[in-house]
Amino acid sequence: MNTEARKERPLAIALPSDRHQYIRQRLQQEGRVLATELAQTLGVSEDSIRRDLRELAATGICQRVYGGAIAMTPNTGSFIERSHENVARKARLAAAAVRLLQPGQFVFLDAGTTNLEIARALPDMPLTVATNSIPIAAVLFGRSQFEVLVIGGRMDHRVGGTLGSIPTLAVQDMRPDVCFLGTCSVDIELGVGTTIAEEAAFKRVLVGQCNQIVLAVTNEKLGTASPFAVAGMRDIGRLVIEANAEPHKLASLQHSGVPLLIAD
Repeated sequence: MNTEARKERPLAIALPSDRHQYIRQRLQQEGRVLATELAQTLGVSEDSIRRDLRELAATGICQRVYGGAIAMTPNTGSFIERSHENVARKARLAAAAVRLLQPGQFVFLDAGTTNLEIARALPDMPLTVATNSIPIAAVLFGRSQFEVLVIGGRMDHRVGGTLGSIPTLAVQDMRPDVCFLGTCSVDIELGVGTTIAEEAAFKRVLVGQCNQIVLAVTNEKLGTASPFAVAGMRDIGRLVIEANAEPHKLASLQHSGVPLLIAD
């Protein structure tokens, strides 16, 4: 952000609808906004900006945080639709993520399209792999070096996995060494989130059962928020990100102290 330049040349945007459009653009470009900086840039009071942010948050555009707001993660459709998007990028994340594995480990592959690529990239070594995702289980079918545990329950076509009491009770009896967790959003302040309440509840139990949580995320999810919280950044053992992550987001992650693995 070129904050000094904006301080010197306040924009003449008085109408709330025009301010809302400007704030939307800033959220789309930068992922988050600060109330004080917006007030200086737009030449209005911080009370006006806070009111603008409340109104935008009510429409699902952003989530209010102390001092400003964070963009909400985009709703990108069903699992099948998402599985055809950014496949090469997800495959590069997967290739980096599986380097963390050791022979003999117990691995949980949570539902998610990046985790689908991780399933395809699993190295030829003895592993026990549990998953609540039928598409992931199908990818693992026939790879006899893996012992595969498929978690049943009600299939949710949005997430590509089972949700509800059956899978939740099943994971309570597990102690995986590594969990590749699926997510909709990641932010250093708000942590890991998702858009479906039932999915968030399942993931929270899963996080509590696993020794190490690994999160592989495309750039679009960094610095965004979701309606339902899953875990804090302190719960993430390793965050796998793309090599071309935006510099300001990369710097924030590095400053937060979360262990990073940058995909080639």
